[in-house]
Amino acid sequence: MIVKDHFLTGEIFEIKKVSKGVLTTLPKTNTRDLRRYYDSKNYYSHSSSKSVLSFLYDLSSRFMVFRKTKLVSRLLEDKNKLLDFGCGRGKFLLSVKKRGFEVCGVELIPSVQKELIAKNIKVYDRLESVSKPVNAITFWHSLEHINDISQTLILSRKYLHDKGILIVALPNYDSFDSKYYKTFWAAYDVPRHRVHFNKKGILQTVQKHGFKHLSTKPMILDSIYVSILSEKYKGTRMYYLFGFFIGVLSNLLAMFSKEYSSNIFIFEKTRKKWRAVYLLRPRRFVQCF
Repeated sequence: MIVKDHFLTGEIFEIKKVSKGVLTTLPKTNTRDLRRYYDSKNYYSHSSSKSVLSFLYDLSSRFMVFRKTKLVSRLLEDKNKLLDFGCGRGKFLLSVKKRGFEVCGVELIPSVQKELIAKNIKVYDRLESVSKPVNAITFWHSLEHINDISQTLILSRKYLHDKGILIVALPNYDSFDSKYYKTFWAAYDVPRHRVHFNKKGILQTVQKHGFKHLSTKPMILDSIYVSILSEKYKGTRMYYLFGFFIGVLSNLLAMFSKEYSSNIFIFEKTRKKWRAVYLLRPRRFVQCF
């Protein structure tokens, strides 16, 4: 599938299936080269602009920060060390910090790192630099921005305490709004989104790295925001109205199909267990994870 970078450059990219439930953006781009695709004052996850879409993003973001804070407070209780990967300007971290959490974040953009430091938030420029284990690691729409998902999950498991919580929120390409908008679907967001998952794809990917799936929760506001942005990319004159309608319709249909536009997946770190696998040819037992 050929998809255009509607947001910033207008460049053309390819989305290709790599395994069941997992797609990737081609060509592969290294982290340094990728930074120019985030270099815009209108990049919403870091933006302080006054556009209407930024206002809508900020409105939904405030609601989601409240919901995220409530979720992690319930999951962690008194285990309060948390790391947020791709933490942006730190709204979520500041919120949980007020609840007594010890927080830190990973953020690649230098100017945003300075803002976080000014807010007294510990920030790393990469996951490998994390110095202390934590009780929870969150990826709020950030895992799909990473080239090497496997290495990131291996490191996440390394930095989590036993029975630590991993939270992953990301788009679902099997949702109604994805199928409706096709190459205009804003949540493809190439080339910033390096990997694309459906529900089965993300579950299989994370579980094979030593995590147990606990639950899945829908993000109902995402379909509306993504649909409005998709209508804008299509050039629809009344894109707010049409996008809102498609977003609501996507949520209504997902009540039956369970294929919401975005989902929150909650996992728990498991202990590695040895098991014996019997091989018929040659006849021997092999120990493996």
